Amino acid sequence: MKKGKIFLISGMVLGLLAGPTFGATQDELLQKIEQLSRELEALKSQLKEVKEKQASQEEKVSTVEKTAKTLKDNLAGIKISGDIRTRIDSTRATIPRNAFMVGLFGDQTFLSNMRTMLSNFNISPNYVGNTTAPFGLTDIHGNRLDLTEFNKKTRSHKEENDSLWTNRLRLDLSFKPTENTAAKVRLAYNKAWGEGDDYFGPYLFFPMKNNFTYGVRPDDSRLYVDRAYFNISYLFDKPIWISFGRRPTTHGTPQEFREGRENKDATPTAINIDVPFDGATIGYDYEWGRIRFCYGRGFESGFKMPLDRAKDDVEFYGFNWDVYDVDNKFLNFQAFKAQDIMDFPNGDLYMFNPAFGRYMPAPMRGRTNLGDIYEIGLTWTHKNIKLFNLDGVDYFISLGMSIAEPKAIGTFPMDIYFSNGTDYFHAQVPLYYTLLNGFSMDKSQIKKDTRTGYAVYAGVRIPIPQINGAKLGLEYNYGSKWWMPFHIGSDDPYMNKLSTRGHVAEVYWQQDLPVGQKLTKNARALLRLGFQYYWFDYYGSANWLETPRDIDDIKKWVKSTNMMDQMKAMTMFVPIEKMWNLYGSLELSF
Repeated sequence: MKKGKIFLISGMVLGLLAGPTFGATQDELLQKIEQLSRELEALKSQLKEVKEKQASQEEKVSTVEKTAKTLKDNLAGIKISGDIRTRIDSTRATIPRNAFMVGLFGDQTFLSNMRTMLSNFNISPNYVGNTTAPFGLTDIHGNRLDLTEFNKKTRSHKEENDSLWTNRLRLDLSFKPTENTAAKVRLAYNKAWGEGDDYFGPYLFFPMKNNFTYGVRPDDSRLYVDRAYFNISYLFDKPIWISFGRRPTTHGTPQEFREGRENKDATPTAINIDVPFDGATIGYDYEWGRIRFCYGRGFESGFKMPLDRAKDDVEFYGFNWDVYDVDNKFLNFQAFKAQDIMDFPNGDLYMFNPAFGRYMPAPMRGRTNLGDIYEIGLTWTHKNIKLFNLDGVDYFISLGMSIAEPKAIGTFPMDIYFSNGTDYFHAQVPLYYTLLNGFSMDKSQIKKDTRTGYAVYAGVRIPIPQINGAKLGLEYNYGSKWWMPFHIGSDDPYMNKLSTRGHVAEVYWQQDLPVGQKLTKNARALLRLGFQYYWFDYYGSANWLETPRDIDDIKKWVKSTNMMDQMKAMTMFVPIEKMWNLYGSLELSF
């Protein structure tokens, strides 16, 4: 631009000097030359400003390039995603007549029989005053407890929770610092509205708060580390990888069907395992699948103390094999062993305390290593098929087996207090138990027999072509008497339906909501409505300590005048015969 204008000006000046003047005076020529000189100075000034701006821009570009390089070096491969959900559940349960906890302690015939039994077991009670009078349960000071309201729970009745609201947040972070390494973290929060723990269902189920429930079951307002592990791939230039940390072992396939996700979210399949734990994996990829050998630890025993603590670590061994994973077809086989299972996970267990007449969190610690549990599962899923002229149909079937091998009998001391208002009676009663067998004051009644259970789980999800983004799902699962999976961590508020010893049918509706153009890859708003109906054949679903008992047998035993029959009917939690749960959730993924 500069050379062109100077050439033009020079040409004009030469033209003026060399061409005919035709009457132009010398003053006029001088004025024109001065005007051209001023324009030249203005152009020089403009060129100087342009140079200064170019230098400033070059400096800014350099700064941006340096910043981008710094970000690339330090933040390369970072991805942030997650979901936030609000859910409401409305639940009704049918309770048959039963012998829940101390429910029989208002029966004077039962109390008389108990005193006789205590003498037969050589349990030395401490007496004060006349012990021939009718006795009732008391607190630790000898004051009789009023069990009127408590005993209502042992009669045939219905329980209901009209509305249970929960909030859940899951924040997923992934990092890829090098080509063959990756780290993945999930922080999770799950809380019931108006509560700080899972006290909302203490005597119906198996409520607890421990290493296996943090961030998964409804709890307090803390953000827990649900998952945190890293992978190193292509070891020895082969498709081999290793992984260490808190494992992705919750919400396994085929749970993604009813949760509205398109991809599986965990390594083990849901039929056997839905519990977070810490461990390691080594795996091998092949063209149409992969196989993993897994190790985990569920309890750290520490130094071998003489009392108060289980002596051995609880460890998991096994493998998970994606036999075939191609073109929306997925076949998985898994087999695990949980070795030296402890009786109580370290944490809180919500139980009724008769001394205080209310439910309280009881701090528990693993006392005894009871034995081993084996888990075997086979799962097939097939997605996006055409069925009855409908495109995009998904279905699955999953089979599970559990084998419990008790090896030791645990003991739990329980203090019993009786009084007729003036006289006082106290005894410490040992309760014996082992895997899938207990509790009893008679150690000879605890059997160390191998128990084998099985389960089946099947479902289908069908798109509704008349409604954009809508899908209808149907599911069914059944568990036998001795079925014992690892489902302590569960997305359902009370218990994992796949733990049920009996039948569960579920129907649900999923609806993607029109919320505008996607601004992030995972953006989605999903509405879910569902209904679950439970038929419990046996008492004690998800409980590995008590003996599973036929619901009809419990109703028969509790009416008996024979104390041993009555004792067989006693349970830590009320037996549920039937239950239904209506739920709705609104979930935003990001």
